[in-house]
Amino acid sequence: MKPSAKAQRLQEQLEKYPTARVQDIEAALNDAAQQHLIGVSHRLVSVEAPAWLHINEQRTPVTAPKPSFERLD
Repeated sequence: MKPSAKAQRLQEQLEKYPTARVQDIEAALNDAAQQHLIGVSHRLVSVEAPAWLHINEQRTPVTAPKPSFERLD
């Protein structure tokens, strides 16, 4: 899959500064977002989950017994 033009530009910028720390990049992105220089969009993407990830009620083990309480007078 080929990256989008924006992703390609971001990759080129990251390659220009190989010694930049992740915290510095994150701080710069936060500053740009606060100045509305970049946009953020959230989108759900469908994926094929592996079989081991699905949890059935029948397969789920009971990890703790039900609590019992003594009646107060």
